[in-house]
Amino acid sequence: AGFAVVLLDVEGEYTFLGEPTDDPQMQEVLHRRGLRRGGVADLAIYHLVGRESSNPSHPNRRAFGLQFSRLSPYAVAELLELTDAQQERFLQAYDATKTILRKLHVSNADDLTLDEFESGFPGMTLDHLIDVAAAFEATVAKTEARFRTTAFTAKADEVKQTIQPMAAKASSTASWRALLGKLGRLRRLEVFDRPGVPPLDYAAMVRPGRVSIVDLSDTDAPVLNNLAIADILRGIQRQQETAYEAAEAAGRVPPKTLVIVEEAHEFLGKERIDRMPHLFAQVARIAKRGRKRWLGLVFVTQLPQQLPNQVIGLVNNWVIHKIGDAAVVGSLKRSVSGIDDSLWDRLPGLAPGQAIVSCTHMQRPVLTSIDPTPAKLRMVE
Repeated sequence: AGFAVVLLDVEGEYTFLGEPTDDPQMQEVLHRRGLRRGGVADLAIYHLVGRESSNPSHPNRRAFGLQFSRLSPYAVAELLELTDAQQERFLQAYDATKTILRKLHVSNADDLTLDEFESGFPGMTLDHLIDVAAAFEATVAKTEARFRTTAFTAKADEVKQTIQPMAAKASSTASWRALLGKLGRLRRLEVFDRPGVPPLDYAAMVRPGRVSIVDLSDTDAPVLNNLAIADILRGIQRQQETAYEAAEAAGRVPPKTLVIVEEAHEFLGKERIDRMPHLFAQVARIAKRGRKRWLGLVFVTQLPQQLPNQVIGLVNNWVIHKIGDAAVVGSLKRSVSGIDDSLWDRLPGLAPGQAIVSCTHMQRPVLTSIDPTPAKLRMVE
């Protein structure tokens, strides 16, 4: 009860943790261990607006939306897998949108105080960016630009005049149209900047004793999952730093938060990481800075061979369950130091619940048995 847990659940396996397990095998093992079955008392489930939770009857279930202004433009460009030409157009449109928003007094944010490798431009919506990109395309194609957002429609001539000289440096309509196609697909997800739909309540999520499940099982869009995860990781980090500093100033014990990324290979897989240096840099900063602020980051995967060395290098502690593939075991042996060959040899034959545990505070790794969960899990294929 002394720490908060935030679990990013891409398959909806953990949304029934508020209920006791109904698995006969689990109940039998719990009985033999002298443990009672039971659910998590303080459980909250969050799901993206327009999507369903895998546990729709949970009483503390809330929809949330994403704010485009919170996302680093570099991370967005990477996750959209833009070509070099498309990324150049994207950043050109992004900078032009910032200029226009300042001119129209929609935002007074100062570039000197912004770190766009970590977050976006205050006040900017996805529709603002699409409007500006469409205006660039129309200017290059010598057609009439039309705007979707109210702020730009009211000042259409001023917006066009701002874009006109900038568009002379980008004459390819094909790149602009390709970019607009990818931004349009992002908009059709209908999760960004939705009126009346609140963002996540990070202060509640890091409250000691709270378990928060972010249910991403109904998105069917890896890009959306990864955008949400990137935003949530950064939001939790900021909130944890604020809570830590407040506790230190008041002379209290700082709160502790644990963030668990399920199916981590889908977010930070080898095939993605080389194309996402800015996103990985965000994760690395959270992992390194979080340790000093009682913020723990856990990667869970059944496919450790798909995690790149950059991610494995962030990991200090390991819980390794049965792995039958000799090639995967060999790969882990090269990455995880201090585990004797005798333990590695036993890894393919471990029983359910058994694991090799290696932590920095332990003198040596040990073979251990993990207690079964007293709470209900939703089994998925």
